[in-house]
Amino acid sequence: MANSVTAQEIMERAKAIHEKIRGWRREIHKYPELTFTEQRTAGLVNSVLIDLGIKTETEVAKTGVVGRISGASGPTVGLRADMDALPINEVNGTGYDSTRPGIMHACGHDAHTAMLLGAATLLKGLADEGRLPGTIRLLFQPSEEAQDEEGKSGGMRMVEEGALKGLDAVFGIHVDAFNDVGFVSTRPGPMMAAADKFEIVVRGSGGHAARPQSTVDPIALSAHVINAVHQVVSRRLDPIQPGVITIGTIHGGTVNNVIPDSVTMTGTIRSFTPETRELLRSELKRAAAVVEPLGGKADVTIFPGYPPTVNNPEATALMMAGMRDLLGEEKVSECELIMGAEDFSYMAQAAPGCFLRLGVHNPGWSEFYPVHRADFRMDEDALPIGTAALVTAALRWMTEKR
Repeated sequence: MANSVTAQEIMERAKAIHEKIRGWRREIHKYPELTFTEQRTAGLVNSVLIDLGIKTETEVAKTGVVGRISGASGPTVGLRADMDALPINEVNGTGYDSTRPGIMHACGHDAHTAMLLGAATLLKGLADEGRLPGTIRLLFQPSEEAQDEEGKSGGMRMVEEGALKGLDAVFGIHVDAFNDVGFVSTRPGPMMAAADKFEIVVRGSGGHAARPQSTVDPIALSAHVINAVHQVVSRRLDPIQPGVITIGTIHGGTVNNVIPDSVTMTGTIRSFTPETRELLRSELKRAAAVVEPLGGKADVTIFPGYPPTVNNPEATALMMAGMRDLLGEEKVSECELIMGAEDFSYMAQAAPGCFLRLGVHNPGWSEFYPVHRADFRMDEDALPIGTAALVTAALRWMTEKR
């Protein structure tokens, strides 16, 4: 690697600051903050970066932080971590459990932030030694899990505000609770799905439950809608194209002896290509219209969400090559398509990008502890690996593209 920075040296330096990274992660974990309220976390990030001598910009995308590390003339690479938590009540019982009832870092964003702080430490050290062949932009992003009143997430706002302007590449990382520590995965092209929300309001005319003939029962009509919606993917989508439509909520009625005027359903649409995304949206509307010959009406509203996360092939090849140097051939794999969604997708549209999945499961555990659960947990031995992975990806891109 450029200026004799080897994968072995990167890993050794990352392991040397393991306790620092762990301490940052646990501090953030104890004080989780929801979407666009990450002031305390942003304050910690800004303080660490300033202590390292890194120039920072705060209040980017409302509560985000951007740091800049200047090295020799060369490419500019962005490294991204998200900072927000989830509205979940933690049940792990550790000494660093969330101190805020009903809020928890159940998706690993505390680890992402801590690992990027670790990467900042290593990269600033290399810059001070004259061994950084380019410029690093540290993107500490708020609000990946949710959007604000304008329907915008932290990643979307960072792109809109120019935080990624001029980047030659961008890399991100996410914990993988189903992969063991020391193993990583990614894939070129589409990796994570687009995620759209929808609402279907089935309208009829209500009345007394004992006189259904005098009504147009929206609850009965909703059964037809559910059956029709569940046939969209199996009968309207090409079987070799992945897609999902799930109805997640259904609400109608107030008491047992009254037929209501309407029933409301909400759900999600997942897809990987623009063509599939448009097909599923249009077919959802057609499926809901099944109630019209039966005397009802269905109002369908689709709320566009994150686009698919599409990894740049060249950035992904460089990332995977770097991971093989760092961890060994057998510990780097191509992951399957993931129906979950990520707003790293906006950043990967703004610059060639790659999103890496980092194994955090301890192989000695008797079960898995997935993200978005109250008992999510991770083996903290993964922290220096994630830090080294970010540094390796940045240096490899800089080296190859100088």
